[in-house]
Amino acid sequence: MKEKLKIVFLYRDEIDDKRWNTSIDNAINGNIYAYTWYLDVVAPGWGALATPDYDYLFPLPIKRKYGVNYIMQPLFCQQLGLFTSQKITPGIVDSFIDSIPQTYKYIDINLNIHNIINNFIKNSDKRKTYLLDLLDYNEHLFKKYNQNTKRNILKAIANELIVTDKLPLHEFVNIYREHGFTVRGDKDIKLIKRLAETLITQNRASIWGVANSFYQFGSVALFAESHNTIYYLFGASKHEFRNKGAMFLIIDGVIHKNSGMDKVLDFEGSEIRGIARFFEGFGAKPYTFYNYKKNVLPAGELLIRLKQKLKFI
Repeated sequence: MKEKLKIVFLYRDEIDDKRWNTSIDNAINGNIYAYTWYLDVVAPGWGALATPDYDYLFPLPIKRKYGVNYIMQPLFCQQLGLFTSQKITPGIVDSFIDSIPQTYKYIDINLNIHNIINNFIKNSDKRKTYLLDLLDYNEHLFKKYNQNTKRNILKAIANELIVTDKLPLHEFVNIYREHGFTVRGDKDIKLIKRLAETLITQNRASIWGVANSFYQFGSVALFAESHNTIYYLFGASKHEFRNKGAMFLIIDGVIHKNSGMDKVLDFEGSEIRGIARFFEGFGAKPYTFYNYKKNVLPAGELLIRLKQKLKFI
């Protein structure tokens, strides 16, 4: 059943940043990706659906290319969808999806783990993220790791690796540029650096690193924090550090520093089984969120626009 809410579409310049961010602060399912300053970095020109009182917010990473208006989940932004301090029902989530303007003929967007849908199930796939509840972890937390995780942490200690949570940004960027995963090469590195600078400005970032006994760094990780959640955004290791269990040492350090607190470590998930096993080795559990897709763009129309753009006709 469709919920009765007044839902309006807003372009970026129509959004009140203070009201928006206060609503995200107070949302029962708020996350780091939904703040205006985060979206401005990863999805410039984004818009939104909202109720006039800002009680319900649904960011839309809108784009335009080759004359086509579309909505695409941005890089480095795992979950968006509907955010609110009020109740969330499948009917309300459906209402917001149904209210996306018809001018956006292609949509590919992730909802968040608190968004359940009814009417759009057939247009959606399930994705996973991995969460670790740190409240239950104490001085005996090592016992909760699986054998492979324990073995790699002990290997890192035996190799006299040193872990810090105060790595300078330039050290992180230098190592990530050479050894991190990117989709678009240097363009992604510039985006990651700008995102890290923004998180630091907002006092939401911690940058971890592992060095050898000569204080040469070889493994790095960037974490962000909001809503009692620590987000593992980026990690990279030189080959020799990866073989010595350096990244295991970083995650163990984050868990130790925050153990016993009312916090969750969000590994952000992966469809790659080997990476998922890495998360599970620390005791993280999978949680499901939906990826919604819609494509009503006529193939002929798209082809003509592509040809015009490329000057084939």
